[in-house]
Amino acid sequence: MRMRDGFSLLVAIFTIVLISLVGAYIFHASSATVKEGELQYKKEQAMLLARSYTEYAVMAITANKRNGASKDCIDKINGNIGSNPTLGQGYRVRVEITYIGNQRYVNKCTNIAATLSNSDVDTLSAIIDVYVEYREITHPDLYNGNINLVPWQTYHKRSIQKI
Repeated sequence: MRMRDGFSLLVAIFTIVLISLVGAYIFHASSATVKEGELQYKKEQAMLLARSYTEYAVMAITANKRNGASKDCIDKINGNIGSNPTLGQGYRVRVEITYIGNQRYVNKCTNIAATLSNSDVDTLSAIIDVYVEYREITHPDLYNGNINLVPWQTYHKRSIQKI
């Protein structure tokens, strides 16, 4: 009878250890799935923001004069979406616009009037580079005071638009 009680205790301990190992594995797998889902969500949002800022840049370009003498010429647009992109709670967006026309590289707004004639200004095209940057909100260094060790994830979209 004594031998039987010891065996039951051994089986109970083995069962508890086995169940806890399976539980730990399930917890680890689900946390990895949640992290991957969060990263996929952030990337999808960055793609949508890049598309939106591209359309915004086109609207801003077409709404302003592009003759170089005007201060309305646009070559950069910057913005933050969210409460604090540095802490992973949002996105940093940077748009750089370069103008080209009539087989000539124009570059920035200040060169447009000097490089092109008035008829050429109407045949300009714009290269629109949109950079959307974000940080992984679950990165361990984000809240330990080591913000500089957390890398920025960057999504880049380039478009050429006739304006």
